[in-house]
Amino acid sequence: MSSDSPELELVVSQAASTVPVRVVLRKLLTTLGSAADADVVLPLLAPRWAVLQRRDDAVLVRLIETGAEHALAAGQHFEAGGVSLALVDRRAAYGPLGAAEIASALTSASAPDEALRAVVDGVIGSLGADSGAAIVAEGMGYRVAVAVDAGGGPLPNADEFLSDTVVRDVLGSGAPVCVGDVAGDSRYAAVPSVVSLSLQSVLCVPMLAGDRVLGALFFGRRDLARPFSSEHARELAVLASMAVPLLARLRAASAPSATDGLLVGEDASMGEVRRLIDRVGPSTLSVLITGETGTGKEVVARALHAASPRADHRLVALNCAAVPPTLLEAELFGYAKGAFTGAIADRAGRIEAANGSTLLLDEIGDMPLAMQAALLRVLQEREVLRLGEIRPRPVDVRLMAATHRDLDAEVAVGRFRGDLLFRLREVTIDLPSLRERGDDVALLARLFLHQAERELSLPPHALFRSAENRLRAHAWPGNVRELRAVMRRAAVMCDGAELTAADLGLAGRPVPAGDVVDMPAAAGATAAPPLGDLERPLADARDDYIRRYVSAVLDSCGGDRARAADNLGISVRSLYRYLE
Repeated sequence: MSSDSPELELVVSQAASTVPVRVVLRKLLTTLGSAADADVVLPLLAPRWAVLQRRDDAVLVRLIETGAEHALAAGQHFEAGGVSLALVDRRAAYGPLGAAEIASALTSASAPDEALRAVVDGVIGSLGADSGAAIVAEGMGYRVAVAVDAGGGPLPNADEFLSDTVVRDVLGSGAPVCVGDVAGDSRYAAVPSVVSLSLQSVLCVPMLAGDRVLGALFFGRRDLARPFSSEHARELAVLASMAVPLLARLRAASAPSATDGLLVGEDASMGEVRRLIDRVGPSTLSVLITGETGTGKEVVARALHAASPRADHRLVALNCAAVPPTLLEAELFGYAKGAFTGAIADRAGRIEAANGSTLLLDEIGDMPLAMQAALLRVLQEREVLRLGEIRPRPVDVRLMAATHRDLDAEVAVGRFRGDLLFRLREVTIDLPSLRERGDDVALLARLFLHQAERELSLPPHALFRSAENRLRAHAWPGNVRELRAVMRRAAVMCDGAELTAADLGLAGRPVPAGDVVDMPAAAGATAAPPLGDLERPLADARDDYIRRYVSAVLDSCGGDRARAADNLGISVRSLYRYLE
């Protein structure tokens, strides 16, 4: 496709769903269906439902089951089997930035680098920018993850010319840079990126996780008649916040199992966990993984296994707390035919199944003492004896164990063998609870929200500050597992595009101070506010108070409706309703 071809977006609506699915057609062929490998996965369709072929400013839709074909141009739509397909020219249809549509394309991306490319391409297309880039902060420096021109081609030497004042100012300060006329700005007129690309207007916004700057989005224009504005900077900041968890996944890519989010995080404690995985993974050392329930202990074990020379073999896992003590021995060591009633055939146990691979014993603190002694013998002799047999079998197993218990305390009271503990914890990896990880709560919330939107074919949502404050205030007894469940529910239950504290379903817990905006009082006032007509119904008095309260908050925010709604923990639409 040529650089001047329209940017086409397919909008799919199903009769059984009120949520349309949007996807930008960047490929020559795009498949639709319920199969997991389809380009556009829609659960209610047949596994292989249709194939779309891009033809410049139109697409040809072929329904696989019937073979019927439909030509679809921008602005047109057709229906088949309760499914409506519409084609939109994004550049003609969307407003100044089209943030919602770009966010929708972001949720359909299957990988972090693909998502960042979707953001850069979308902003270039919507704003008519001549170049764009996504930049990832790394230690004291940074790298350019995506750098393209308006035609979608790569920008040559992007790492070199983007190493300039604009990017460094944004990464260093965490504040956006928006310059409408670069030539008239003494600070930026001669920087390499501006000179190399002949830019007349520059926009660069940070990608923030709390106070940490994870990267930046950079865009430039050569047309002085169409400069970037502060409104563009504000809308781009919203997109940047939605893409932050995906950027964090790129930064955590050294952890092989980080793709599901449990090892993603910018807190120093998670950086130490990833460092230990890199260091210990390739070794044969036994690892004891400790932490509260839901912190991701099994994920760490799988990351260690994936980083080891045994990664070609399947990791074998057993939850010691999930197997009755009377069955645990047979499950772990295996048995010979006739060893006990019901043993109708020889069967290898989990230890033997992990020969040449890795064995994870989850919740090892729940293992009975007799079984601990047998396991210690396996580790010492490197052989296993099935129940009912007299000849041991050699095994080569790397052992990992996980527990939420304090094993030193268990040893002290006689419930765990000290000699086994010494063998298990050649290395210990202690996972922090979610409440100890600071800004990672909001970072992971956005990541799980994005995952839910993609898996459930939901539209994208912006996470309001009031929701972030509520998330940070929650104790999270279920840790990351609980957070994921909360965000999946919120993605489904949220009515609008703005997810607020009320959508989280954490009612009844203390509301943080950041969720409450105090009514401004008159200077020197000490008396309670007037109650008005005491003969009116309570509902009228309540509505009047809410109206005055919301109006006062709006005034305190300088008339900024989006900020006032965020502070109140409601949507802008609800704000208008309360003011009526």
